[in-house]
Amino acid sequence: MVDDNKFKALVNKYVELSDQIAEVGAELVALRKKKDAMGELVMQVMQQGDIQVLELTEQGGKLIRRESKRTEALKKEHILDELMLLTGNDATRAQASLEKIHNKRTLVVKDALSRKR
Repeated sequence: MVDDNKFKALVNKYVELSDQIAEVGAELVALRKKKDAMGELVMQVMQQGDIQVLELTEQGGKLIRRESKRTEALKKEHILDELMLLTGNDATRAQASLEKIHNKRTLVVKDALSRKR
């Protein structure tokens, strides 16, 4: 086990690192916002000019305009609507089926440290 002095030093170092991460995180958020705003403008110009690939001669590399697709998360309402159709609009059976599906999800529990200021 760790003695009291080592534990205090460990906690102090943890808090110090936590503070540094918070500072850098705030800077990172600000930089991402600026980059995203500029990216929107670059994307608009590339779309208007029908530009798919932009060669970056000074910086090296390329900017590539792509289409990104993703499927949104399943929502209880959507599942319930489909279950209603499958059960012939039997709301009780549809709701019971939805609860069974929902309850089969695995709950993951993990210990974590958090710091409140």
